[in-house]
Amino acid sequence: MGKEESMPVLELQDINKVFPGVKALSDVSLCVEKGEIRGLIGPNGSGKSTMIATIMGNYRPDGGRVLFEGRDLAGVKVWDRVRRGINATNQTATYVADLTIRRHIELGVDVNHFPKEDVERVAEIVDLQDALDELPSALSAVGAKKLELGKVLTTRPSFLMLDECFAGLSFEEGEEMVNIIKRVVSDYDVTVLVVDHNLGLVEEVAQVTTVIDRGAVIAEGPFQEIVNNPVVVDAYMG
Repeated sequence: MGKEESMPVLELQDINKVFPGVKALSDVSLCVEKGEIRGLIGPNGSGKSTMIATIMGNYRPDGGRVLFEGRDLAGVKVWDRVRRGINATNQTATYVADLTIRRHIELGVDVNHFPKEDVERVAEIVDLQDALDELPSALSAVGAKKLELGKVLTTRPSFLMLDECFAGLSFEEGEEMVNIIKRVVSDYDVTVLVVDHNLGLVEEVAQVTTVIDRGAVIAEGPFQEIVNNPVVVDAYMG
């Protein structure tokens, strides 16, 4: 008897999304396995943000299905998707200027009725344990990214999308984020989709990388294989 195939945590089946005059997603299919760190790359305007918004429920697809743990998410609102285990960081970190870092994390823990111990755990995972009583305005660029990730972790996601988590960071700061992402996957048993333009850092963290261009998936596989694909080279350079 052959080995039973595992069910993907997230599956997109022939997703289409059309805006006036633009087909943002065209028959996009994607399968992400449990525990995987998947990279998603593509030129500006390729459809990456639209894909994230569609998975989160901010956009309703014009065709196709989004499945999470085998269940169709049609009609499921954003907050209910979060409750089921799906969440995403924002490209630009957001915070309330006069609330401490501790309070930002506490708010998420309180809203979700999780134990107070989660505050310290989240802070340690994102390496902010020594800055809990500071204001977020004191944070560096990488510190703000860490706080954004920490806020999302308070919902205890099982599928986490990181939108441009390396944007605006130095190489050393990007390496910090790579290590944190790996720690999150290990300690939280999270499946991660890393959506970014920084190809070098995506290569470091992702096991499989998907490339999207003009709303369609054009390549998928190990990083070195896809970056040497002539179709991918043309999408980035042509």
